[in-house]
Amino acid sequence: MRYQALAIAAALAVASAAPAQTRFAPKAGPEIRPLVGAFVPTGNQADNFKTAVLAGGQLAFEMSDYFHIVGQFSWAPSKEKFNVLASHTADIYQYDAGVEFNLLQHVNDEWYFRPFAGIGGGGRTYSYNWNVPNKTQGLGYVTLGTEFQRGIYAIRFEARDNMSRFEMPTTGATPGKRMTVNDLHFSVGLAYHFSMR
Repeated sequence: MRYQALAIAAALAVASAAPAQTRFAPKAGPEIRPLVGAFVPTGNQADNFKTAVLAGGQLAFEMSDYFHIVGQFSWAPSKEKFNVLASHTADIYQYDAGVEFNLLQHVNDEWYFRPFAGIGGGGRTYSYNWNVPNKTQGLGYVTLGTEFQRGIYAIRFEARDNMSRFEMPTTGATPGKRMTVNDLHFSVGLAYHFSMR
């Protein structure tokens, strides 16, 4: 009788664990993440450019429930502040790749709560809309955010801290002043998961 009770208890434990294993099983697959937000210069970058709207998108690959590989492209049409005679526009393009590490919690039977942190690097091109050459510099970033997922769809909130080099544009052959600059990206976006849990 004791062994039967143990067998029943073991069967119930396996039965109760099976849905949890299915629910949390890693599900590798690609994602598309359009986003919109704000480009916010800080420190000496705030002396160079104004806050601007940010638009772009990400391609991600979910390696497991807790790890993603991510590539992003974004565009911010800002106005420069270093020209004392006139304020010109400048298109700031950023392209980077990195990794995200996240937790996975169930809000209920339909919604997942997925806070994440990430790190990566890439490049940035300053495309000036007046007679000076464009400049491309390397950058690194760290990011924090969260995702609320239901099925194959999710809404994302993300804050990125970017660190990069910046060279002041000049019209002559002499290089402009170079500096390390910092800015923030705040964005909200959607995510489409091609793989269903």
